[in-house]
Amino acid sequence: MGVLRGYADLVNERRSTDDEAVPVGGKVIAGEREPSRKAFYGIAEIAEALGLNRQLVTAWRRRRSHGMPEPDAELSSGPIWRGETVEPWIDLVRDRREDEDGRPLSPEVALRAGRRMLRIAALLLEQPIRMRLLSQALAEARELLPLVESAADDPLSKAVRQLLSPLRGTDDQPGDLKAFRQEVLSEVAQLEPIVRRAAESLPHPESAG
Repeated sequence: MGVLRGYADLVNERRSTDDEAVPVGGKVIAGEREPSRKAFYGIAEIAEALGLNRQLVTAWRRRRSHGMPEPDAELSSGPIWRGETVEPWIDLVRDRREDEDGRPLSPEVALRAGRRMLRIAALLLEQPIRMRLLSQALAEARELLPLVESAADDPLSKAVRQLLSPLRGTDDQPGDLKAFRQEVLSEVAQLEPIVRRAAESLPHPESAG
């Protein structure tokens, strides 16, 4: 398995070197290149291509969300995809994120962020803390970070960005749980204005009965 992974790294390095310059009219112009393509991708390479952290991509893979394709092989170091398998999906995700950049955050996303942070706060208040459930809740909340970070600077988007701030740089199992709990509870305490702003933009609720 390690040999195959090493071979994948070697192929990727060779392919990256070949892409360093693009021939134009018979001449090679340095510095002008197409987006880097690889023969093989692992979680780290996908995260790098998308500009996301590895934990988030791992969560997508684990939950089979965002239309992420199944890997071509499972190695001891993790899943691996051929370039032709995963690159179309990477391009699709990039395009989708570019379309969403700079837009105000929708009230539905704001409320979803609030619910997920409340879930994290509730788990942090348990004794003992159920780490498996906390890790899952953190992964689900972090899925919103790219969308929130790229949103406009309207009041709702800025408030949600602040609400999710404890998640930046945090993995599935925070080292200092006490400090992390204090930070989460401090932000969740400011949730009321977010809920109020988001609720004002929602359609009037209708009774199912």
